[in-house]
Amino acid sequence: MNTIITDAIKNFYFVGQPIRHLKNEQIIEFELLLRNNIVSGFPKDEYAWMTKSETIHAKFLKHIVQEVNRILVDNPEIHFSLNLDQQEIEYETTFEIMKNISQENRSRLILEITEIPTLRRYGQYGETINVLAFKRLKKLGYRLALDDLTTGNNSLGNLEITIQYLDRLKISYRHLEKVMTPDEIVLQIHLLQSIVGRHDMDLVVEGVETESVSDNLQTLGVSLQQGFLFKTNACPTDCKKHVERNKRDQNDDHFRIF
Repeated sequence: MNTIITDAIKNFYFVGQPIRHLKNEQIIEFELLLRNNIVSGFPKDEYAWMTKSETIHAKFLKHIVQEVNRILVDNPEIHFSLNLDQQEIEYETTFEIMKNISQENRSRLILEITEIPTLRRYGQYGETINVLAFKRLKKLGYRLALDDLTTGNNSLGNLEITIQYLDRLKISYRHLEKVMTPDEIVLQIHLLQSIVGRHDMDLVVEGVETESVSDNLQTLGVSLQQGFLFKTNACPTDCKKHVERNKRDQNDDHFRIF
């Protein structure tokens, strides 16, 4: 079993999608997206298997943290964000493994807590989200984001009880388009801007795919944007890139392999 897990883990790698800081182009930031040599896109089934138990997840996360450490060291001028599912922050070993990233490098890494709810709780808490886990990650010196706000378990209610530990909110424009009219989207953006303004956070709108959407968001004051509209040419020339023949996405100029 250990050999199977080790071999499977070796197939994982990261691509980076740029988060554009339109008010300050000097800040270069990428969200690290997990990929796998076996399948295209996000390896949903493989990732689910890696996170189904604490033992397997610990082996997986150790590898991930080693890779993130390497990326941070190789790219000292770049900021990154990394997803953690809510199941992952149920495991005690997660907090121990996350200590392996230096305090200095943690300042350039935002942990995005995704909307996927836990399948099994390992701690006792009465809330619908593990507030204590947010507090512990924050105490380790990480900046935290609530990913895909208003979807899954990342409701406005759960935002309210975790907000004191958050540095960033992220919301998907593609999701907003599915459930709201243009006027309602404007109201939602204004609401979120009011929240982040009062709590010294920033707001990132994902799923930006056209110039018109980007321009409209800038008119509303949204300067942090992410999506297929933006190319990876925001990365400086000394940004190191792993090139392996069997890795996918390397010809997609929306991503950069790290």
